[in-house]
Parts: sequence; C-alpha cells; structure tokens
Amino acid sequence: MAIITTFPTVDKCASIGREKHTAVADMDGTLLRGRSSFPYFALVAFEVGGILRLLFLLLLSPLAGLLYYFVSESAGIKVLIFATFAGMKVADIESVARAVLPKFYASDLHPETWRVFSACGKRCVLTANPRIMVEAFLKDFLGADLVLGTEVATYKGRATGFVKSPGILVGKNKADALRKAFRTDPA
Repeated sequence: MAIITTFPTVDKCASIGREKHTAVADMDGTLLRGRSSFPYFALVAFEVGGILRLLFLLLLSPLAGLLYYFVSESAGIKVLIFATFAGMKVADIESVARAVLPKFYASDLHPETWRVFSACGKRCVLTANPRIMVEAFLKDFLGADLVLGTEVATYKGRATGFVKSPGILVGKNKADALRKAFRTDPA
C-alpha cells in the first residue's frame, strides 16, 4: 500500500525565512484564484483580432469545453490556442500580453499564494497556458525567474495556432518540463 503525502494548504505555509527556497507554482487555480484561462484567451482574441476573432473563439468554445472534459485537457486547450492565435502577429500578441493582460491577472492573484511565492528567493511558474501570453506578467510583475509554458508555433512572425513539441504542458508533459528545467545531472 502506497503512502500518500499531503502538503498543508498555502494559507498555513510560512513566508518568513524562505529567501533561499525555490518556489514552483502552477498558474491557474494556484497563483490565480480562477481555474479557467478562457477569459484571458478572450481578451487576447478581442484586443488583437477584434470582434470577429472573439466571435470565432466563442463559436469554438463549446467544442473546446467538450474536448477538455470528455477527451483530454490538452485537446480542449489546443482548440482555444488555435482559435485565439492562428494568424496573429507575434508582436501584437506580445504587446497585449504586456499592456492589457497584467491588469486582469493581477486582479485575480491569490493573496495567500502570492505571500509565500514572493517570499522565495527563486520563483518558477509552470503552466499549460501559452508562454507568450503569460511570461510578461509573471516575470515583470511577479518576479518569476523561470516560466515554463506551452510554446505556440510561429512562421514568419505570425502564430500558426499550433503548439510546439512536447505539446500542451499538462500531466506528463508538465512533469517532464519541470524535471528538465531542474535537472542537476549532466544529460
């Protein structure tokens, strides 16, 4: 019989004396109170692509939800990424990620998680969200040293809407990315 180790909830964690510690946190449901990234995808779709892109995302969102809950989390997120990013200029996505998204991410920040995360000397965020969408906020506003997120494929300065290998950072892909980032043995 395997022993299951449970950790205390973040509100029971001390934030004092953690300057030499490394914090690794997920974004949705951990650093952010909300568990859904859909509102942030919708913001990017509207700010970069206008109302037509937002409508396209809204039309595909039921399919994304069905795939997410009944097929795989990865499949649902891929639909959101495609509907939001396909054909967009990378520079436009980065601009919205720097100028618009931080206000909304900051308002959803979990105060107890932030208290512990900010007390640590090194900070890493691991997320299924596209790195291009979250990195500016996480590094510039939360002081993250490392952001591991899903990589969106690009071609000639535009997002293709597809994701690079290893795919969406969920499950095994997320664990593998974390192991690779913190590998201490020469590989």
